[in-house]
Amino acid sequence: MLLSVRGAAAEAPRSSAAVPEFRDAGPVVATRESQFDFTSAINGLTYRVMISAPKDVQAGTAYPVIYVLDGNWYFGAMADAVTWGSGSDLPPAIVVGIGYPTESNKEVSSRRYFDFSLSPASPGMRAGNYGGGDGFIRVIEEEIKPFVATRFTVDRARQTLYGKSLGGLLALRVLLRHPEMFTTYIVASPSIWWNDRQVLDDEAAFAKRVKDGGLNLRVLITSAGNEQYRGPDSDKREKDQARMIDNAVELADRLKMLEPHGLAVTWTLFPDESHNSVSLATLGRAVRFVLPMGMNRHDR
Repeated sequence: MLLSVRGAAAEAPRSSAAVPEFRDAGPVVATRESQFDFTSAINGLTYRVMISAPKDVQAGTAYPVIYVLDGNWYFGAMADAVTWGSGSDLPPAIVVGIGYPTESNKEVSSRRYFDFSLSPASPGMRAGNYGGGDGFIRVIEEEIKPFVATRFTVDRARQTLYGKSLGGLLALRVLLRHPEMFTTYIVASPSIWWNDRQVLDDEAAFAKRVKDGGLNLRVLITSAGNEQYRGPDSDKREKDQARMIDNAVELADRLKMLEPHGLAVTWTLFPDESHNSVSLATLGRAVRFVLPMGMNRHDR
């Protein structure tokens, strides 16, 4: 007699072997990753810097560096993608996660709102501690980047900043106000809506700097297909301001007009992804954008 699939599965034979003992082997340790805590002399706050180095660091070799905002959330995935890919189809690179010395997701969320925001919150947002973005940019430039440079020979012509959501807002702030800090910017699902799109106030000055010459920048802007109205959550006017996808693609279109002057811009949409689910997709695309396939250390 033929059994149904369900019946066959139910009557699958069981092994008579004894169940082995599973022993606690401790936390997972990545041998090429390390982390450091420091208290900033600029804003008095404590941060955690996570660093993933190539398998075989060569003395005198200058390595590209990818700085990842929201390091508590995204450093691991970025470091795994870059570390395990290097030596095969990716060139070796250093990944630096910037985060906080805590395992509390609530604390991480609170800290990032302060560090990534530019001013008090937009209408419709809950009251909170906001507006530390410009000070945090100084922490990155004046404290974290010099520390990394003491440990590795850095290829200063290949430094990348990755930021998503509010981190994308901060990455955009750096691009428009301090474009010389990095050569590549990954602006994923940026919260351009913050404080009535305040971050775009610097766009005209940025365009003039690009046209004046001297900058050679690459920018990847990404959006998730289902995040258009993520943002302030009160009346319709504020939801219309959110326009996550529209704000991103309109910005990309404007920046593309500067491409003849040394700015390369790509906008990518990940259909059927939400603001949260798109994270791995954007990290993967960022790796390929920053470290093109087939490139090796001799190609620089």
